[in-house]
Amino acid sequence: MICTACAGALERTSASLRCTRCGAAYPVEHDIADFSGGRYYDHFKEGDPIPEGLEHEIAGSETRARYYTRLIRGGRRVLDCGCGNGLTVEHLRDSGFDAWGTDVSALRKWQWRERRSRDRLVVTDGARLPFESGFFDAVIASGVLEHVGVDELALDGYRVTPRPTRDAERRAFVIELLRVLSPDGVLFLDFPNGAFPVDFWHGGKPRRHRTDEGFLPAMRELRALFEGLNVDVEALSPYRRLEFRQHGRMLAPLGRAFFFAMTVPGLRWLAASRFNPFLVVRIVRRTIHHRDTEDSQRAQRTV
Repeated sequence: MICTACAGALERTSASLRCTRCGAAYPVEHDIADFSGGRYYDHFKEGDPIPEGLEHEIAGSETRARYYTRLIRGGRRVLDCGCGNGLTVEHLRDSGFDAWGTDVSALRKWQWRERRSRDRLVVTDGARLPFESGFFDAVIASGVLEHVGVDELALDGYRVTPRPTRDAERRAFVIELLRVLSPDGVLFLDFPNGAFPVDFWHGGKPRRHRTDEGFLPAMRELRALFEGLNVDVEALSPYRRLEFRQHGRMLAPLGRAFFFAMTVPGLRWLAASRFNPFLVVRIVRRTIHHRDTEDSQRAQRTV
């Protein structure tokens, strides 16, 4: 890891990582390094009540790890940026990857004390990652991009207000993800599709929203975000990425069939369309020789 202030080398002391260049110190507790400077996106201290619904994340972490394990090819070092409870990192490590995770949450930092790989979980802002350039073969940011550059209020309903700096903040975030990605690495982003009129993932229940709400990105907005960065942006099918555990159980067979259809030649365009409620997007640099598309789609069908 490197200093987030000046990119200098870090040396370990008894209770911190200290920059050998600028002298900045980052505390380490329970083997967890904290680069946040105390600026978390939430408020939590030991003894506070645990938010409801976190049990849904446990099975979802394994599903997410299994999905991306089949898509990551040719690389072993993986970053889960916005890793939440950290379980996906453990599942990836159990599959043979040198996996790391980051988040900037006080609650997650407390949860991570239970993880086996605490030394691979780092508290930091996704736009200022404490890793050398090109360090990772693959980067995953699942359910993160939509929360960048917006203010959210979950009291008495769910409301989102985009900040004037939203696009600049999101651009800085994806540029930082590309910075820590190796030249032939792969970046994966996933999030609810802003072009789909129902959001099943925020607010505790299915939420109808305007497609110009400014919260959930759509493919056209994502492509604009990466404009000029010399990358290819491709939507993939979320087949077996989602398991319909929290919402839509009665529609699960139909949903799985629809997602599977997106892996079939001639129907893959659906993955980027407004008919798909959940976007999974692969980003690679254009200078890289692309692997055979058929092999990639076959991997998705067997996730």
